[in-house]
Amino acid sequence: MIEIPTLRSTIIAEQGYNFISLDASQIELRVLAILSQDPQLLADLKTGDLHLATAVRMFGWTDDENEMTIRRYKAKQGNFADLYEISDERLAEMLECSLEEVMEFREERKRTYPRLYEWKEEVKAKAREDGYVQNIFGRIRPLPELYAGSWRMREQAEKEIVNTISQGTAIDIIKLAMLYLRRLFPKEVRLVLNVHDEILWEVPDEFLQQSLEQCKELEGAFPDYPFRIATGKVYSKLQEVKNV
Repeated sequence: MIEIPTLRSTIIAEQGYNFISLDASQIELRVLAILSQDPQLLADLKTGDLHLATAVRMFGWTDDENEMTIRRYKAKQGNFADLYEISDERLAEMLECSLEEVMEFREERKRTYPRLYEWKEEVKAKAREDGYVQNIFGRIRPLPELYAGSWRMREQAEKEIVNTISQGTAIDIIKLAMLYLRRLFPKEVRLVLNVHDEILWEVPDEFLQQSLEQCKELEGAFPDYPFRIATGKVYSKLQEVKNV
């Protein structure tokens, strides 16, 4: 069987080097949990797998591994659908279910995370009053479309409010982590890519262990936002490092 190469499989470390990847785990949802202080969302994050915890709370647990995978997938789609303000129709397509099931799904989420939804309405009301939204670091995004004559433009602008806060905060944390590591790492370590919530470095073999140990310092610098650390020669085949 011929293996079709992916883009990641074509990204290979130079001879004498290894990649180190740092991937922020579910960072946008962590931002929402911390800002909203929803107790159940914070508790679910502490389990280490928010999507699985959401699935268990909403659909229950089963020993059927395949069914549990399906339930986790639905919970994950629901988590991000709320983050990105995806319509009921679009979520029904994603989950391959009826609109009635989507509405029940979302009502159950509101019962599970009531404080999150209260907070979302509070920040939307403030944005409508101020005409702008800002992330946790004070970065401002004007949203003049909130006052547009077209209801479609106003609706779209409202969808950007929570999204801007969560994604805007998340990317600033990633950038701060990048700068933090740049100061820690030896100058021979190269920054290769920043892909969404992941930072990829190319590290000389002689500095690999030292750099991995320095990555662990992110736990102290960003305690609320854990990073998954992985290493290897080929970007598509990186192996997670649990104990440095």
